[in-house]
Amino acid sequence: MARDLKQVSATGDVTTNVPAILRSVTLTAAAATSTVTVKDGSSGSARLTLSAVANTSVVWNAGPSGVLFGTAIHATLSGASAVASFEFD
Repeated sequence: MARDLKQVSATGDVTTNVPAILRSVTLTAAAATSTVTVKDGSSGSARLTLSAVANTSVVWNAGPSGVLFGTAIHATLSGASAVASFEFD
């Protein structure tokens, strides 16, 4: 599979092209503390939650195997002007 990158600034599906393997997530907070919760589909259990304090970024890497998603990679963002970048294939 080819790697793909997507940046999101609102809650929603990152991709519904499954199976998908999540490789990394970068969360960038603006003037407020921000969080991103990543689930396998909008109603799935949380697989990952990241938090970044105001005006910082945090990076999560899955390692060489990645994390498999079978329904969708879904992101729930909070915090004004938060942006999350996803690398997946």
